[in-house]
Amino acid sequence: MAIASLIASENISAGNAVYVTSAGLAAKADALTEAKASVAGIAVDTVSTGGIVRINVDGVYSGYSGLTPGEFRFLSITTAGSLVSYDEFAAELATVIPDAYLTNVGRVITSTTISIEIIPPQLVLNPTAILLLETSTEFSVQGLLLEDGSNIDLETASA
Repeated sequence: MAIASLIASENISAGNAVYVTSAGLAAKADALTEAKASVAGIAVDTVSTGGIVRINVDGVYSGYSGLTPGEFRFLSITTAGSLVSYDEFAAELATVIPDAYLTNVGRVITSTTISIEIIPPQLVLNPTAILLLETSTEFSVQGLLLEDGSNIDLETASA
């Protein structure tokens, strides 16, 4: 098991996935930007802002509950620091407007334990954000299909 120690830029709980900020501090990771989705590891300690947090960067972390052995755990889009199943990630993706980054953090070994096996983040395009285009002699935007399924008609807009 490899452990790194960093100063926390915010309150961090044991079990949170963390990334390293541009200032070299530990912060809770989320899947909305590539930088924040670049998970460094799992926090071993619960600390307040400014405290030193130990981070398990490669090994086994025990402290979760209700996990399904064999399943992969991914970084949550909507809850910073949390790990979710792929189905939960896909459901979260449908609720956000921007695209997100899929980061595989590890594989579940037991109902309380994961083996940390971080794979770099991969951009996942949000399938609910679609731009409709019409072609003739030039591209023109005819309408926008919104996440809730409604349309914005843009007959006079052109590119």
